[in-house]
Amino acid sequence: MKSSGPFLVAAIVVFAALAGVAVAATEEIPSLHRAWNALTSSVTPLLSSLGAFPAEPTVDAGALPGDAGAPVHRQTAPLSSAQLGAPLVHGPFIAACGATDDMKVVVTLAVKMGHATDVTVKASPPNPVVEGCVERAIKGLRWDISPNMGHVTVTY
Repeated sequence: MKSSGPFLVAAIVVFAALAGVAVAATEEIPSLHRAWNALTSSVTPLLSSLGAFPAEPTVDAGALPGDAGAPVHRQTAPLSSAQLGAPLVHGPFIAACGATDDMKVVVTLAVKMGHATDVTVKASPPNPVVEGCVERAIKGLRWDISPNMGHVTVTY
């Protein structure tokens, strides 16, 4: 396996060169940003296990830049209205999914064990592409963990 050394070094150099370009490009497009995070989070452990560089904490591929560092806590009580609405407050995914300023988007969901369930998205005027994108974005969000189910409706 002596021939794998030069390949590994070449792969790391290529990866590092592309990283600068990709990071700059992904800041502008949220879906590209999530894809880049997914790619780097899958490659980092491999390269770290080979001793290429020390492991660094990775960001959840589905996380949005605003909630990347938000800690998730466990609790036995139901989530408050503020806790249920917190990940949805600014809704950067609404514009990222292509909703126009004159479009009304109503999101209804249940939250249990830190995950969105029973997500319903209705856009007015109806737009299945925007509705599907918003639904996927919301399913990628995380809440504090509570065994009790909470319900929330947000209008954008």
